[in-house]
Amino acid sequence: MNILIVDDEVDQLESLRRGLKSKGYGVFEALNADEALHILDQKRNDISLLLTDYIMPGKDGIELVHEVRSRYGVFPVIMMSAYRTTDLLSNINKHVCDGFIQKPFTLSHLMGEIERLLSRIDGTK
Repeated sequence: MNILIVDDEVDQLESLRRGLKSKGYGVFEALNADEALHILDQKRNDISLLLTDYIMPGKDGIELVHEVRSRYGVFPVIMMSAYRTTDLLSNINKHVCDGFIQKPFTLSHLMGEIERLLSRIDGTK
């Protein structure tokens, strides 16, 4: 399974890439929403999950989710953010993100969120 990670922080992107690869996942990386959309346009059939930061320059994570869903329909998304406010969580839920993980988090916590999402998706098939 391949995951597209979108985060404007290079260190965070690198850490997530290493961690997910160590767990057997393939990884595509993007530093912003436009780069992520370009990768999805090229590799959509190879990507099973979008893991995106909320706060990024240019388009934020919610805008990215809107664009992904308008282009590709249903697409599993986990949003991550260092901020956890009621407004943020409401906005994420309203835009039908499939999961949320608060930064900083451990690889174990991320794996739990990915497995929870994948088991929910598998249960709907």
